[in-house]
Amino acid sequence: MDTNFCTLTDSYKLTHWPMYPPGTTRNHAYFAARAGAKYPETVFVGLQPLLKEYMVGEVVTTSKIADAVLKSDAHFGMKLFNTTMYQHIVKAHGGRLPLRIKAVPEGMVVPVGDGNVLMTVDSTDPLCAPLTNVVETILTQVWSPSTVATLSREVKKTFKRYLDYTSDNPDAINFMLHDFGFRGVSSVESAGSAGMGHLVNFLGTDTFRALEYIMEYYGGPMPGYSVNATEHSIMTAEGPEGEMNVVKRLLDAYPTGILAMVIDSYNYKEFISKVGALFGDQIKARDGKVVFRPDSGPPTETAMDVMVRVGTEFGYSLNSKGFKTLNPKVGVLWGDGVGPTGIDGILGAMFRHGWDAQNIVFGMGGGLLQKVNRDTQRFAFKSSYQERNGKGYDIFKDPLDGTKKSKAGRLMLIDTVHGIETIRVDEKHKFPGCEDLLETVFENGELVRDMSFAEVRANACI
Repeated sequence: MDTNFCTLTDSYKLTHWPMYPPGTTRNHAYFAARAGAKYPETVFVGLQPLLKEYMVGEVVTTSKIADAVLKSDAHFGMKLFNTTMYQHIVKAHGGRLPLRIKAVPEGMVVPVGDGNVLMTVDSTDPLCAPLTNVVETILTQVWSPSTVATLSREVKKTFKRYLDYTSDNPDAINFMLHDFGFRGVSSVESAGSAGMGHLVNFLGTDTFRALEYIMEYYGGPMPGYSVNATEHSIMTAEGPEGEMNVVKRLLDAYPTGILAMVIDSYNYKEFISKVGALFGDQIKARDGKVVFRPDSGPPTETAMDVMVRVGTEFGYSLNSKGFKTLNPKVGVLWGDGVGPTGIDGILGAMFRHGWDAQNIVFGMGGGLLQKVNRDTQRFAFKSSYQERNGKGYDIFKDPLDGTKKSKAGRLMLIDTVHGIETIRVDEKHKFPGCEDLLETVFENGELVRDMSFAEVRANACI
């Protein structure tokens, strides 16, 4: 479906332009994760795709204005559309948006604090002040990749903690969380955007759309990888009596590389022992790894049972830290109904029983891409400064629920000796040598900063 920028907003925002005080010529707004967010830090990512897809270049035309007027009149039952402003954008700006957007570099990890600003939006034409809050709707959608990237990074921190305690292989971390979420999201675009957030931190995914999304909007080489892996339709194709026939065919067909097999189609305990007895030597001789994947049962109990059984069948050694490391030809994957807490629980059990964290990898689907929302990090977009009749006015809200108090004034983000904090632009003199961490990324219809995904990943590196 074609997108019309003139209607790319919440319906009620189309009614706001005559509600501003007469003479309003500037509107400054900001985007932030508010105090009380689930995670203490936020990874900001995903603005560049939104800008490239919806806001760069000539996005307002006379035909789009006419279409918006027709639909708006029908939608509200009266004439409310701000035809004058949009016609001015066409005539004076060639259909390009008179806005300035500043944001932290994508991938940057910003402490939530008391609601540190991540992005600001300013109108640059006195006749287009209402435009700042029109774009709130589309720009706020950066919440999804940012939240997924934040969650994913928190899980990566958990992996690092356990690897530091138990493993000689810290590089295993990059593939320890795999994205299984494509089927569980609400749309193809959601898969691309949210799946991209995960790939800020890891290299493994089965959400192919996220790969295409990154390559389209950030450029660069293939950003993620997957492996040969079965599902139950494969493992049950010859019934219970033919399950080992399937295993033999797979091992013969894939003599190298990683091969992940679902093991609980019938009885995972018998599966492991049969595979060990029948194909143990073949698996140990492969140039690669066979990964055993249980897909049901209590996560911690089942994962630990599988770990012990695989270790018994295929062997293990003690690493330099005294933890058991499986034969490098085998591994374990848990990917059923697990989230950050469940992952920590499984790794904690492995630690208590003396197992190296590198022995297991995890897959997350809905828990990674879908079981989050805008309130996970309490994201909000608020107007904080306006000008009218040549005078500036700080604006804010201060409801009885103090956690929703908004900031006032034109804002910037600085890094001081006390850490990152948000200040008003007119307070900059109090912090000599501290420059604004917000960079201009979009100005008057043009993308000013174009980041590579490698840069994004580097900014989020643990």
